[in-house]
Amino acid sequence: MADVIHAWHPDVPLVQEVLHAQFEHHAYPSHTHDSWTVLLVDQGTVTYDLDRHEHQTTNSTVTLLPPQVPHDGRSATPDVPFRKRVLYLEPEWLPHKAVDAAAEAPTLFDPSVTSTVDQIHAALNDPADVLAAECGVLALRELVQPHLKSPVDIASDKPLARRLRHLLDDRLDETFTIAEAAAQSGFHDQSHLTRHFRRTLGTTPGVFAA
Repeated sequence: MADVIHAWHPDVPLVQEVLHAQFEHHAYPSHTHDSWTVLLVDQGTVTYDLDRHEHQTTNSTVTLLPPQVPHDGRSATPDVPFRKRVLYLEPEWLPHKAVDAAAEAPTLFDPSVTSTVDQIHAALNDPADVLAAECGVLALRELVQPHLKSPVDIASDKPLARRLRHLLDDRLDETFTIAEAAAQSGFHDQSHLTRHFRRTLGTTPGVFAA
């Protein structure tokens, strides 16, 4: 069986690259990325050293590898292939103080995190649903941060969330990013927008728009 690799650079804020791959014998030497690496192994098991400590992927979990921390990777079982999907996200996706926590505990045992990562990959399929993918990346940040002990201050701002809802209603036939929508609705940034929209309406802007 030949190795299969599909990598691309989607036009989605905070996403550097996406990789879908299946490897039979490939092993990664120790290396680093300048991005956050969000790894989902769909088949097989991967063993890896992160910052000189050995870890192993498990079924239905997401592995979060921080930027600039050395790691490698190989199949946990010789001659058994592994299949994976990876998101490489900009370093500012999470605060720098989250790096140490992720290096210490890179496995996220949270079904909602796994589900959100799976939905992001589905949205990135061709033709890409840019808005849904962007909302997914922002929602993923909100889900991940509590696991890294870097909570985000949350304030009630329902009028602003409703203002965004009306903006989406009026402009569903237009193409625009969450960053543009956030600014026009009076939010500080994309994270602020997504957090309050979800608290008020129980869903993300991308899901609501669909």
